[in-house]
Amino acid sequence: MAAKTISIMGLLDLFGDESKSVKSLEEIRWQGKPTCPHCNNSDNIVIRKGKRFTYRDKTCRKEFTVKTKTIMHGSNLPVQKWLITMYLVMTARKGKSSLQLSKELGITRKTAWFMLQRIREACKQGTFQLSKVVEIDETYIGGKEDNKHANKKRKGSQGGSGKAISRVLLPFVQTNGEAMRK
Repeated sequence: MAAKTISIMGLLDLFGDESKSVKSLEEIRWQGKPTCPHCNNSDNIVIRKGKRFTYRDKTCRKEFTVKTKTIMHGSNLPVQKWLITMYLVMTARKGKSSLQLSKELGITRKTAWFMLQRIREACKQGTFQLSKVVEIDETYIGGKEDNKHANKKRKGSQGGSGKAISRVLLPFVQTNGEAMRK
């Protein structure tokens, strides 16, 4: 079986508008049953009237959304823009600059920089284990030294120096001595 890579059109089918994006993320995060991120309770959860996509836990009396306690927490940006940004960052061969991202999403450069910082931090902290044979590909995320402010430049550095490394892991299944990509 060949690896299935989602296309930009497939991504837009899944996350075409904010409502679809939130519902898809809720399904991924909670498997259809909202769970309070504050106390991990899934009982006594009610939809908050007058506030879109907001839930309230009657046990701990706290409100939450699907963005609570994620990299999207505290951000006024739509979930759709976050998910598309994650896709663009992870599929870019040579990384993604905040200027380029701001033009592609129609947001300010400062907002794009903020999103990229949160995504990079999440990639650094991610810990998970794989149990099968995997193929690893990496990309370096960060700008060119020439584009940095004079006091931020590293003297004599080149290539991946000072850049964050993001690795993409592709799982394989072993069959009859041959490795096949899932």
